Amino acid sequence: MATGQAPGPLTEDGPAPAPGTGPRTMRVIIGSSILSKVADWQLGIVVPLAVLAQTDSVAMSLIAISLRGVTYVGSPFLGSLIDRLDKRTVFALSQFQQALCLVLLAALLTDRLSVALLLLLSGFGGVVSTITGQFVLIPSLIAAPERPTAVAKLNSAVEFAKVLGLVLGGVGFSTLGPVAACAGIAVLYCAAGSVALLLPRVPAVASGHRGMRRDLAVGFRWLGRREILWLVVTMTLTNLAVGQLERVLVTTFGHQGVNPGAISVVLAGGLLVGAVGSRLAPSVLPSLGPEARILACQLAAFAGLLLVTTPYLAAQLAGYTLECLAVAVSNVASITHRQETIPVEVAGRANATIRMFITGAVPLSGFLYAAASRFDGFLFWLPALGVWAVAIVIWAVHLRRVGPAGRAPEGADRGDH
Repeated sequence: MATGQAPGPLTEDGPAPAPGTGPRTMRVIIGSSILSKVADWQLGIVVPLAVLAQTDSVAMSLIAISLRGVTYVGSPFLGSLIDRLDKRTVFALSQFQQALCLVLLAALLTDRLSVALLLLLSGFGGVVSTITGQFVLIPSLIAAPERPTAVAKLNSAVEFAKVLGLVLGGVGFSTLGPVAACAGIAVLYCAAGSVALLLPRVPAVASGHRGMRRDLAVGFRWLGRREILWLVVTMTLTNLAVGQLERVLVTTFGHQGVNPGAISVVLAGGLLVGAVGSRLAPSVLPSLGPEARILACQLAAFAGLLLVTTPYLAAQLAGYTLECLAVAVSNVASITHRQETIPVEVAGRANATIRMFITGAVPLSGFLYAAASRFDGFLFWLPALGVWAVAIVIWAVHLRRVGPAGRAPEGADRGDH
């Protein structure tokens, strides 16, 4: 498979389903996605703090929450499942599966092995939910001219949901305790699944007998496109550097004895700026070409991480806010580009393969920081800074190769967390 060649005809499975045009459909997608993302981010603060309280180990806390993202390794197989089944059913079941895992987690929170296993299992539902909600439902149900606006609205709503989830997670952990907080997260996942059932059916396009090997080949043929491959390598390294940044800050602040509610409110400020950035992304740096815009965002976010490494709280908050804004600006363009480029019949398989690498690096980020937790101060952050510097160099080389007028995918998302 030559990486410089186009993937060839990938639409032989049949025509895409007719898009829906009603605003009600978009409201349902956004509503379900908000509930799911609020639950995700509550989970992202409640579980690390619960593990930290039991073990007093930053490394163990980061490893535990990172297990939820390990399932992205299997995302090509899950993408094949998404393309074979009714998308509404898959989206709703992914929420209910996570709800069940959180109910069991609340009951078994003191058993470390059970916690690890349930976090790992819940990750399967998280992967399916993210791929279906962000990359499959909109091109399946929304008319092409309306998709860029729909993507901007969805991403902005998701970013605001992160803020709400982070605050609720910290406050809930402080006031109710980890068990009740986990039960509340399960209720949110159930609500997300119930709302998803209000969507119209999106059945799979009939394609006759299709083997798993062929499904995987479709995804990897898209990954093999040269411009996508450059993007995947760059953003995989970026996620390795900062994919778990919020969880790192939660655990490090928690280890220092900072109140969980205060932690969540502080980090929510950065996420709020990111949410505004997502909504305004189409108008940010419009004079730059897409590749140059990515490089500018990478440099700005890297500068933000440098500020985070300082021992001064004000600088850390400013750096985290800058990092959130720079990452958010690239997400909307990235998702819009994929939706316009990848046919809806193969959207699950292609995006799942791409995300296996980009989002699959998020849990590895947790392991990277866990390994670095033996160091203090700037040395703790040095491995992440080094990895991200390599990512920036790679994208700069690509930009020089294609030139300012060249075209490549317009961004990539950090962990879709």
